[in-house]
Amino acid sequence: MDSQLMEKEVLCILDTRQIQKFMFRSNTYVDTLGGSDLMTHILDDGIRFALQSIEPPLMRGEYDLSLDPDTPIPYFEDTGVLFQLMICTAGNAMFVARTGRLAQKIIRKISRYYLDHAYSLNLAAAAVEKTDDLGHDIFELYKKLNNVKASAIISDPLGALPVVIREERTGQPVIGRDEVMGDYISTASLIRRREAVKRGEVVSLNQLRTTRGTDGKDYRAVLHVDGNNLGITIGRILQQMPDYEKGIRTRRQLNGNITNLYKKNMEKTVAELRAYYMELGRDNPNFAHEFQIIHNNGDDINCMCNADLAFPFIDFFFKNMKNASLGEVDGQNIPLYCCGGICFVTDQSDFHTAFTMAEECCENAKKTAKLEKNLRNGLAGNWIDFQICSSPHFQELDMLREKSLVTDANVNLALRPYCLDEEAKDLDYAYGRLRERVSALHRLKREYGLRSLNRLAENYSLERIFFMEQVYRLKEKGIDLEVMLGVPFYRDENKNTFATWYDALTVMPFITDVPASSGKGDPNA
Repeated sequence: MDSQLMEKEVLCILDTRQIQKFMFRSNTYVDTLGGSDLMTHILDDGIRFALQSIEPPLMRGEYDLSLDPDTPIPYFEDTGVLFQLMICTAGNAMFVARTGRLAQKIIRKISRYYLDHAYSLNLAAAAVEKTDDLGHDIFELYKKLNNVKASAIISDPLGALPVVIREERTGQPVIGRDEVMGDYISTASLIRRREAVKRGEVVSLNQLRTTRGTDGKDYRAVLHVDGNNLGITIGRILQQMPDYEKGIRTRRQLNGNITNLYKKNMEKTVAELRAYYMELGRDNPNFAHEFQIIHNNGDDINCMCNADLAFPFIDFFFKNMKNASLGEVDGQNIPLYCCGGICFVTDQSDFHTAFTMAEECCENAKKTAKLEKNLRNGLAGNWIDFQICSSPHFQELDMLREKSLVTDANVNLALRPYCLDEEAKDLDYAYGRLRERVSALHRLKREYGLRSLNRLAENYSLERIFFMEQVYRLKEKGIDLEVMLGVPFYRDENKNTFATWYDALTVMPFITDVPASSGKGDPNA
């Protein structure tokens, strides 16, 4: 806390850092589930702890923790209220306090709570002097937070001398042996497992079903979905607010809208996915062994499933998200957009590395969505990216694609990411076009067998003349691939060449050739 703010009224922000890393940098699948569940409530618990444990503790009438947009906000009417919580969701919170000294005490206690109850979770905080201009204050607050995050050092507590047994994955010092699982664990793992117990029955990884790929290996899928434009959208809306009280109510309403939209969408999506799975007539009635939600908090979603349910999930999720709105700016509805990433991995692959890859795919989709040519009224739209990792040992996304998906002739085999927006429906990289290509390939498979299709994917790596020779030979046999699949090569505005059919050829095993009823499998339905 800056010394000049100690006796001034302040606006503060709390930002939980590297949430994904905290959840997935763990030794086991169970640890990750526990870390995910812990994230849903730790900040709210920490704030309550801080108010009661500072010296002197705040009495009940001296603070307000309500997040209901329709309830009175006592801070602006009663000077006896010293602390007012504005928002608290998904690891982030904002509050106003009568003095910077009080805010500093609270922030320190919350940090201590994180250390005691999450051990390796980091919290960033920033404060600015409160004025009567909410828009100005929030702008200055985020600018200061960005500076804090850029200069702060991320470090994990050690709690032991260097010469100790350490967990293999996390590197954290071991404190003892888990009597149930039999492995040696750190304090962080102990905390996570205690949290995971509250879930009840947990489906283990070896119980999660897999799908056989064209290479004969068994695959499962890891999914990461994240909302776009939320900071921009909320900022635009709050700029219209005349004062703090109105701004707090609006921000709470927006947070509630986001939470409710994602919650309802996930409930509907999972219900449709379960119904779709039953339509397939599979022999396993236990859907929990096919699809698992790992983390679902705010606009951040992580799931793990049988490989052939990943694309149906994407179909249902984005169909249900279509036309969703966060609110209005200048009389216009602000749509809710998302990006997603899928990582297909073998059943020998590391669970945590797979989630990192899915997140990288999502980030790559976001990067493409944010290009000026792809913006929708200044906002990033809906995009999806995916990666198939046939080896249990794989690298970061860009390096992996550079090594395995760029031919000697400088042809990019991967056309991804794909756009799900209506505006892109006629483009080669439209998600609907990918699904159409897969459907056409399944028809070819039924009529002519799989051997030619496997060779087609392999021959994309050869010189274009050899690839086109196979296309012409198939055409002579009555199989006109260009009519069924479109042109085999695509060139972007920068003259880069992409293989148009390759993605569809590689994901064929993961898209079952049985459409869901009522057009549910169509993202544009």
